[in-house]
Amino acid sequence: MENEKLEQLIKNAKERATQLLIETENCAYSPFVALLEALNIKASPELLAVPIGFAGGLSGSGHLCGALWASVAAVSIYMKKKIDEERGGGRQAGESFIAYHAELHNKVTNIYKQFVNMFGSPNCKDLNPKFDLVSPEQRKKCTVIVRKSVEITLRSILGGSNER
Repeated sequence: MENEKLEQLIKNAKERATQLLIETENCAYSPFVALLEALNIKASPELLAVPIGFAGGLSGSGHLCGALWASVAAVSIYMKKKIDEERGGGRQAGESFIAYHAELHNKVTNIYKQFVNMFGSPNCKDLNPKFDLVSPEQRKKCTVIVRKSVEITLRSILGGSNER
């Protein structure tokens, strides 16, 4: 994807994720929907319900950040479709499931590492220790995390630099 188009796509997706975060206050749902839209992935209402329970590190338990979960989920859907299209829709005889999906795993690993390098932890309890969804400071921090997770994901799978 040419750089100018990628930058516009990232900008639009970050704005959409921000809008959804304001509307829903759900840090998993907002980037997940924005990423699917940016990647032109059609989703059923059932699929769109999946991220709801992942906000707050699995419904407020403080585990994996909802925004990071959304990145992993969106890249998994995108890469699975891409791999199947490129490889004719299935594994070769004797090919393991893991080997078939190696590129998907590599993308997820890359996104995870970038996220942790940027924010210091993958866990909501570290990023939002008081599970504070009210203060302007924490809302701002969660908005930054959601926006960066969208950017990291799109840059990783569509190309371009990860600096910005």
